[in-house]
Amino acid sequence: MDRFYDLVEGRALSRVSTPTSYTKLIDAEVPTAVRDTIGGYLRNAETLGRRTAEMHLALASDASNPAFAPEPFALEDLGAVGMDATAQAQAALATMERAGTGGPLLEKRQALLDAIRTPTALEFMTSKIRVHGDYHLGQVLWCEGDFYILDFEGEPARPLAQRRAKQSALKDVAGMMRSFGYAAYAGLFAHTASRPAAFEALTPWADLWETWTTAAYLRSYFATVGNALFIPQQSHQRDELLRLFVLDKALYELNYELNNRPDWLRIPLTGILRLLG
Repeated sequence: MDRFYDLVEGRALSRVSTPTSYTKLIDAEVPTAVRDTIGGYLRNAETLGRRTAEMHLALASDASNPAFAPEPFALEDLGAVGMDATAQAQAALATMERAGTGGPLLEKRQALLDAIRTPTALEFMTSKIRVHGDYHLGQVLWCEGDFYILDFEGEPARPLAQRRAKQSALKDVAGMMRSFGYAAYAGLFAHTASRPAAFEALTPWADLWETWTTAAYLRSYFATVGNALFIPQQSHQRDELLRLFVLDKALYELNYELNNRPDWLRIPLTGILRLLG
């Protein structure tokens, strides 16, 4: 990331419109400013999207093994995701109120809770499968122009039964999407550590990098999985379910940063506010 910020530092960034849904982002033409500055990262993100899809296709391929056979993703599964996100939201809001921080999100409290509680009704047939469960950039190894996926034990803090439980494949996808945001901002923190005044000037470039690497990743992922039964076939249903998983992950991150790294709070906070529009 340091090379990217070296490249763009001092450059003026003309306004680049950001599509308002994941489907529109995937279908959008990549702006010239993006190709000129992050073209190599886009190719890497496409490779990672393809490898992620191949992982999920493999995990869903053995219907004869009860531990790996896909199962219906039911209304109660959707409810469980919503319950987890609600608990994360309420914990974060209470902590921010006590600490006197996170004002913009506190002002959007009701919008946040509504976004969790009112997802599109489960009017589609899709499957849940065994997933990685703790999927982010720290769990992949870049070697000789390709990615190798590591550490399939799931989130270490969770009981083994939960780590083995089948879930929507979009949980892994959402985890990687949030990891792009962390990569962009962790790189920015390091690049401007001795020059804090440069942070705000480079923030739009960090957002640009996150948005369009995410687009490349999703485009490649969905092209590779095709009509797999573990992905909703209607784009608006897919978008809504993915948005809920991304929000749930960002709220988990928000609680972590509130309790461990307050200086990094703006990373999940920015992601949540963006999701709320």
